[in-house]
Amino acid sequence: MAGGVITGAIVGGASLLGGLFGSSSKRKAAKREADRQYALQQQQIANQVAQQAYQHEFSSIMLDLENKRIQEVFDIKLDLYDDQLQINRDAAHSAYSAEQFKLNEQMQQASLNRNKMYKEVLRVQGSQAARGDVGNRSRARADLINSLGEYGRDQAEFDKTIYSAKWAHNTRMSGIAGQHADANYSAWTKIAISPTLKLPGQGAGPDIINQVGPAQVKTGIGFGDIMSGLSQGITTGLAAGALASDNELKEDIKLVGKSPSGIHIYEFSYIGENTRYRGAIAQDVMVKVPEAVSEMDSGYLGINYDLLDVNMEKVAA
Repeated sequence: MAGGVITGAIVGGASLLGGLFGSSSKRKAAKREADRQYALQQQQIANQVAQQAYQHEFSSIMLDLENKRIQEVFDIKLDLYDDQLQINRDAAHSAYSAEQFKLNEQMQQASLNRNKMYKEVLRVQGSQAARGDVGNRSRARADLINSLGEYGRDQAEFDKTIYSAKWAHNTRMSGIAGQHADANYSAWTKIAISPTLKLPGQGAGPDIINQVGPAQVKTGIGFGDIMSGLSQGITTGLAAGALASDNELKEDIKLVGKSPSGIHIYEFSYIGENTRYRGAIAQDVMVKVPEAVSEMDSGYLGINYDLLDVNMEKVAA
């Protein structure tokens, strides 16, 4: 009886040890599988980060190329603007010369007509003197007065004609000057506002999931969150002191000057308002001082005037 108890105890202990060793083996196998899955998942994350880094670099390069192309096109427009101004000057000079030549011809013809009129009155007086109206001096005097009166009337009409010609000449010269100014203004409006350059995207970045063992646990702190936080911090810092200066918010824009650093100064009104302001335009500043321009919460561009040598000020109500 005692031997059976001992035997049963030995068998039970062996079974217990076997169960323990079996459970340990299963746990080790599960751990190895978990480690393998974790390694695979980490490799996938590394590949994902590498691909997104490549896409970001490629997008940045393409963005730089596009902005350079925009600037090249605008430079061509500036050259064409200079050429157009020269064409306008040449056209105005030709029109002025033609108009002056026309007036000179009219004045020369007028001088010839005046001489003819004077010769005619001398001829009439000579003819009267040749008749020898000795016995009738009153008639001779009357004829002389009539001839002089007729000359005076012709002279008055002649003067009116000359005055009208000069008035018409001055009017046409003013019209040429107005056309020249309009042509220059039309050319200027095509380059008055510089084009908008492309800005890098400010997305949340890649959504990385940290893997712990075989279970997927999303920590919420990864590469994307770090990049998003950094981007948001930069944007918030710039926009804090920015004033809305997007050209899409303004109307009746007029160039009035240039700052010492070369930034164009404009007078404008915000759409729907009567108050006039003087300051810069974000799309223009972006080319020269890009760090002073930021995108505001409204989606429009703003300017931090603390970084410029231009002031934003009210001109008139």
